[in-house]
Amino acid sequence: HEPDFEQVLERASTNGVTHLILTAGTLNESQRAVQVVRDWREKQQRQQQQESLPLFLGCTVGVHPTRCQQEFVDNDGADPDRVLEELLQIVQDGVTDGCVVAIGEIGLDYDRLEFSPKDVQHEFLKRQLETFLGAASPQVASLPLFLHNRSVGGDLLNVLQNFMNSHNNATKLRGVVHSFDDTLELAQEFIGMGFYIGLNGCSLKTPENLEVVRELPLSSILLETDCPYCEIKATHAGFPFIKTTFEKKAEKKFIMGQLVKGRNEPCQIVQVAEVIAGAKGGIPVQQVAKACYKNSMELYGFSPNQCPNH
Repeated sequence: HEPDFEQVLERASTNGVTHLILTAGTLNESQRAVQVVRDWREKQQRQQQQESLPLFLGCTVGVHPTRCQQEFVDNDGADPDRVLEELLQIVQDGVTDGCVVAIGEIGLDYDRLEFSPKDVQHEFLKRQLETFLGAASPQVASLPLFLHNRSVGGDLLNVLQNFMNSHNNATKLRGVVHSFDDTLELAQEFIGMGFYIGLNGCSLKTPENLEVVRELPLSSILLETDCPYCEIKATHAGFPFIKTTFEKKAEKKFIMGQLVKGRNEPCQIVQVAEVIAGAKGGIPVQQVAKACYKNSMELYGFSPNQCPNH
């Protein structure tokens, strides 16, 4: 169907979303994300005050674990050092105007080793950490990490701990373990290191997931959608807690201005808050939203009054 990016942003803003982050996973996606953010901001600046959206748009830069083989090894013989340098240049450029707000999506994923084997994932997770966090620019080195942790046990945790130990704990790591669906014990280890736990529909699939959510302190949770993926489905354990619904049309029957069936959107973040509230015994949704919003503001250095053309 025809592109409806701006309509997605409008729906997000209408439903109370104030800040959006585009997540990159390759060199090309990182370049494109920065450009999309800048193009959108410029368009907002050109519009009359009453027509611009009260919405902040930013992005991440990094290589996803399942893309490490593609980006660093099979990349037409490209030198991995050159790829890392290009990524660093994108970040250095992107922090100058606040387009780049985090490093990511980086991490480990053992569910899809057919795309990138463990040794390659480990090597280039470590090299990305060294490249970005060892950057001469304090603006880059202080960016939060947007981390991917899928079916890896304590391996990601160990890599991060070893990184800190190798730098004599001089480098303070911070960020979010996004789309978390692992154990409470692992979540507590990450929280102990200073990380937030990111929750979306993929974090709320099973009764075991909800038990973990129930025990997580609100002070350590970030709300996510991971759209267009990770929609909360009727088969998920958290689905009965949803109170806010959105009418959707099948993609073949696409109508501009309406949500597409099977595609998650930023406006649906309220559903994540509703499930978390339900999993915690029916506490007020606003309590969840307020606490998690505060966490996001603090992690990313956002201002509640940030406007899209800042």
